[in-house]
Amino acid sequence: MKYSKSGLFQVMFTALLAALIGGTCTDALARGKRHVAKKAPKPETYAGRLEAEMFASDMANRGVDATWVQQSLSQAQKLESVINAVKPGPGGQRKNWEAYRDRFVEPVRTEAGRQFMQEYAEPLNRASSWFGIPPEVIVGILGVETIYGRNTGSYRVVDSLATLAFDYPKEGGRDRSTYFREQLAQFFEWCAKERCQPLSVTGSYAGAMGMPQFMPGNIHRYGMDFDGDGHIDLFNPVDAIGSVARFLALHGWVRQLVPTVGVDVEGADLDPLLEPDILPTFTSVQLVVHGAKPHATLLPWEKYALVELQNGDDVSDYVLGTRNFYVLTRYNRSSYYAMAVLELGRQVVAEGAEAKALSNTKSAIKAAGYQSVAN
Repeated sequence: MKYSKSGLFQVMFTALLAALIGGTCTDALARGKRHVAKKAPKPETYAGRLEAEMFASDMANRGVDATWVQQSLSQAQKLESVINAVKPGPGGQRKNWEAYRDRFVEPVRTEAGRQFMQEYAEPLNRASSWFGIPPEVIVGILGVETIYGRNTGSYRVVDSLATLAFDYPKEGGRDRSTYFREQLAQFFEWCAKERCQPLSVTGSYAGAMGMPQFMPGNIHRYGMDFDGDGHIDLFNPVDAIGSVARFLALHGWVRQLVPTVGVDVEGADLDPLLEPDILPTFTSVQLVVHGAKPHATLLPWEKYALVELQNGDDVSDYVLGTRNFYVLTRYNRSSYYAMAVLELGRQVVAEGAEAKALSNTKSAIKAAGYQSVAN
């Protein structure tokens, strides 16, 4: 077949365009194949795991439907993020109380705490009356734990607990899988009692739930239906308030006993004073003998602990901790945590008092006829 020059040019141009289009499509297809190949693998579940099946069978002895447990665990996912979260961190570093305090005693929490304290004044006062726990201590715990319910955790509790029950990391020679198996069992018992779906409950990476971040076992021991609706719901602020108060009371909180007392340790013999750590050990006389100088008169029948709060490379702070300070460390076994709870609660109360005083002043000015000044 013969072509004119213009026809020949058109044929060549069409062939070149087809080749380019074909190559582009081939490249796109190849890229698509590469993209498909990089898709994340399906998450590993506990379906078919012998340990999970044996656990489900054992739950029948606790009065919980084994088939229901097994079906739930078959959808539970093994989470590497949870395994990494419980691995021991690097040691040998000094802690920093000032940095720790600033994480929790900050404007977002203090303002949220002030609003919470105002909105839930009745249950806070009722819990204080029943159990002897100051409202600011309850407010401090709920603020440090979850910012009054704003951050209760995004992990599925069944995933977290199953991971730690059946795949607890062995680093450091510390194996807590037995503890987490019991927490998983108590989680299913709680779900059965409250008729909730195990796959729908969220919490922390360790399986703690609700505003006060109770582990399942603590819900059974210390959880309280404080609003009288027949259910223990720790996502409910009123139940959370009552449950925190009950936890502290049953751990030995003493009415009217201050948690901490200021102390001067310059020239004191610190080694024997710090050896018992946060356990109240020393009488007022023994503290004086070792050179500690309390900032207030101590009760002669009480015992106290000298608590060190490290500030990185700077000089440490020190306080005397009473039995009530020790009780706070049963909630979270850290003196820094206990101090943050107390500091946040005090700051919330102080800012609430300031706001109330300012409001009263404005009302008085307005009542006197100086509306423009009040506004």
